[in-house]
Amino acid sequence: MRTLIYARYSSHLQSSRSIDQQVEVCQERALREGWTVVDIFTDYAIGGGAGTGDAQRPGLAAMLARVEEGDIEQVLVDTTSRIARNQGDSHHIRDRLNFWGARLFTLGDGEIDRFKGAIKGLLDEQQRVELRHNIKRGQRDTVAQGRSPAGIAYGYRTANRIDANGRPVRGLREIDEEQAEVVRRIFSDYAAGISPVAIAQRLNAENIPGPRGDRWRATTLRPDRTRGNGLLQNQLYIGRIIHNRTSKVEEPVTRTKRIRPNPPEQWIIEEVPHLRIIGQELWDDVQRGLQRLEGVPAHKARRARHMLSGLGFCGECGSAYVVRTREYWACTGRREGNNCSNNRTVKTSDYEARVLEGLQRHMLDPRLVAIWVKEFHEERTRRTAEMTRERRTLERKLNESAAKVQRLVEAIAGGAGEFQEIREALTSAKADRDSAAAQLAELEALPVITLHPAVVDEYRRQIQELTAAIADPSARDGAVPAIRQLIDRIVLRPAKGERGIEIEVEGRLAAIVALATGKKVTGDVTVKLERVAGIEPA
Repeated sequence: MRTLIYARYSSHLQSSRSIDQQVEVCQERALREGWTVVDIFTDYAIGGGAGTGDAQRPGLAAMLARVEEGDIEQVLVDTTSRIARNQGDSHHIRDRLNFWGARLFTLGDGEIDRFKGAIKGLLDEQQRVELRHNIKRGQRDTVAQGRSPAGIAYGYRTANRIDANGRPVRGLREIDEEQAEVVRRIFSDYAAGISPVAIAQRLNAENIPGPRGDRWRATTLRPDRTRGNGLLQNQLYIGRIIHNRTSKVEEPVTRTKRIRPNPPEQWIIEEVPHLRIIGQELWDDVQRGLQRLEGVPAHKARRARHMLSGLGFCGECGSAYVVRTREYWACTGRREGNNCSNNRTVKTSDYEARVLEGLQRHMLDPRLVAIWVKEFHEERTRRTAEMTRERRTLERKLNESAAKVQRLVEAIAGGAGEFQEIREALTSAKADRDSAAAQLAELEALPVITLHPAVVDEYRRQIQELTAAIADPSARDGAVPAIRQLIDRIVLRPAKGERGIEIEVEGRLAAIVALATGKKVTGDVTVKLERVAGIEPA
């Protein structure tokens, strides 16, 4: 009887010797029975529910193709579970074999007919389901004991030991102080406004090995919205093991595995304070920074290439001032044929120096700061009076947008996040919700801002430190975002005469007052009515 042998094992965690053992026992049976073994087909580290196609199980697909040549009488396997652990696949494969005149024969059950195949197919699939359940149950127990059921996160090393009964206790972790210092540095840099790309570049420039021993990548640091991982939001760094954040589901046609986030109420959380690396305040700063970028398209979340990118505008036509060559900025309106008369250019180094000098000289004047605080109070009082009349409308808008956000989040959790329209709708709904919440927050009692010499001195010191940081290549990335928050827009227009350019900086009053009163300057949006114009060196 002309025979094909097929063997398979499921996981990289299992021994590849399993294939050799299956083939060996099949060959022994064929020798005893006098069967002629025509060929042997195998699939290494592929699950029994993977499917039957070339891309899913190449060995099985090749075996079926060989059977369809018409001269094979049987396929010999160790057990039916080696053929498939999916009922549909089991019946499909057996039907194809029977159609071409070949039978399926196993060492454990003999010839597999329709009745026996139905029973074995059900049992094999159920065994796969129970195995998955047992693995998850074991992982839950591991987490409950404060042990890790997964791999080793960067910043830690194994601390496995042998218990009193001589059995190994696995999943124990301890802090690797050398790597922990790198983790603290990454969090501090991101909180200071340095992008994941710049952080990765710095670490690579210093030849610091990444988590896998190779180079650092920005994707290693940035959160993955689907899986909920990423170094910057790994809660193990604040002493919490989070398990069951996601589930693997199988696409029924291609059998590919897809990751779906589980709702937070299904998470398994275990406190492990001895593994904390990051302080709570620094953690909270980083998470707020990540939340501000959540749902924002990549091209909008990208940090400015230059310190003043996107801030300069032509005083003649209103077009943006951009880098025309490597070192010079010019009006885009004139370049694109808008008949703008502003033909003046400014070198990057001169442009940045003049703006920084303007910030230093004029924004340090206590009289100007006092005027800004007065304007701030007056504007806030006026806006509060106006918005009080709109409280009900804003509250309704907040409730409706919050409900919409919740519905869209649930839709994404159910798999709809693959559609771009859903993501864009979520981004819009979040913007509406945050806008309504911000306006409602402004209806609270007007904060009292007191200006006295000590505050002015602190303000002056911070401006000087920011300016010094800009000149320091190692600190520049962290200082640029803070400088940009102080500037609403920069107006550039031709100076009187044949050459030269005038620069007028319009500051963000809320950011200026925050810096003057010792608060952290953040990326929160401020209204254009808060501009303070005319900052330009004498």
